[in-house]
Amino acid sequence: MAQNLTGRIIDTYGNLIGQHIGDAPDGVRWWLDFAFNAERVKVNALPELNVMPYQRQAAAIALDSVTDALNDFQHAVVTSIFLPNEVFLAMGLKPVTAEAMSGFTTAAHAESGFVTAAEEAGIPETYCSFHKVLIGLAKSGVLEAPPMLASCSVACDANNLTFKVLGSHWHIPHVYVDVPYETDDESIHYVADQLRQMAEVAQQTYGARLDPELLRQHVANSLQTQECIRRSTHLRRGRFMRSDMGNEMQIALATHLAMGTDATLLMAQQMEKDLAHAKPFDGVSLVWAHVPPFFLKPIADLVSQSKDVQIVASDMLYDQVHPTPQRYDETQPFESMAERLVLNSYNGPSTRRAQTLLRMARQTDAQGAIVFCHWGCKETAGAAQLMRHTLEDAGYPTLVLDGDACDRGNCMEGQMSTRFSAFVEMLQAQREEVADGVA
Repeated sequence: MAQNLTGRIIDTYGNLIGQHIGDAPDGVRWWLDFAFNAERVKVNALPELNVMPYQRQAAAIALDSVTDALNDFQHAVVTSIFLPNEVFLAMGLKPVTAEAMSGFTTAAHAESGFVTAAEEAGIPETYCSFHKVLIGLAKSGVLEAPPMLASCSVACDANNLTFKVLGSHWHIPHVYVDVPYETDDESIHYVADQLRQMAEVAQQTYGARLDPELLRQHVANSLQTQECIRRSTHLRRGRFMRSDMGNEMQIALATHLAMGTDATLLMAQQMEKDLAHAKPFDGVSLVWAHVPPFFLKPIADLVSQSKDVQIVASDMLYDQVHPTPQRYDETQPFESMAERLVLNSYNGPSTRRAQTLLRMARQTDAQGAIVFCHWGCKETAGAAQLMRHTLEDAGYPTLVLDGDACDRGNCMEGQMSTRFSAFVEMLQAQREEVADGVA
């Protein structure tokens, strides 16, 4: 009952926000901030009991990251999702990304007005909706200027425009980290030097000091978090994940926004424990590429705590986890962060991402894969067929699903649901045929 009441309250706020973006940006900012903080209270006081403890921890980390930034935006840094944040965290700053801000705005049913505001400001309709919402928040005056922006070239093409637009609109410093495709030491040192420059700009902008020891601790946490994720991958094989699409998004945010924090490390350690004791699963397990459309009820209901079909792993959890441990550790923190960024599966040729998906499918014993082409993401759309062929050539049926993980008004819900359901039914039929053959 309490959860339904909270949901109705947030729906009401979403409607109010949509009606008053243009004429009362200060009021909309207050209502939006109130909605996020109300959700934060709910997540902490009434956590979702159907999911595993580590999934509840991820939900709290993701929401805390967004609300902490909004509640103290003069100490926030708007960043791109793949940029390492340990530098900012070690300075007591609050990184927040387009995906985080826009995802929770969508959860509040308030994204459509900001999409419209961005398009009215000249942003193309075909642009990534996560970034359109962020630009709409800024252009409408609802989101005030933070002191600084920081982004990198991995892998979202929208980064190259969004942060230029925001920097020009807000008249604030913007640090851009260029990440080469090559994975050699020269590339790592090149990126490390840019991260050092980013740290210098942040210190000057915020008047804060970067504590070297605290930075090393955050990087050590990141390395341990990566190891936990790597070690626990095989534990997903044949285990009931008890997750839903919202969890997948929250885990991705926790391992990007808050990578390096004690909370995210504890979450990863808890994940190992939870998966080791998870119940057996005898349904269809899917690996998922890219962000999940958590608000699409017909699809979300099929995989939410379902004993028939589940998302066993998402590549947004594994983009920073290389098959072998990193060469650089916390004693060289900038090189360690740079190595993780250079080796990111979303960086470089699309074959890296395809091979990551294939490795995930093999390690988790998945029966198939979903490549979700989020609206406006040219990187995923361009790589979709390569990923599909790589997986199918290895024996993993793959569905390329076009949709939108942020703007609910931009989804052909019926068509997506029909295709997804048909794909799952096909995989279930194949499992039954194999079982009958073995019997």
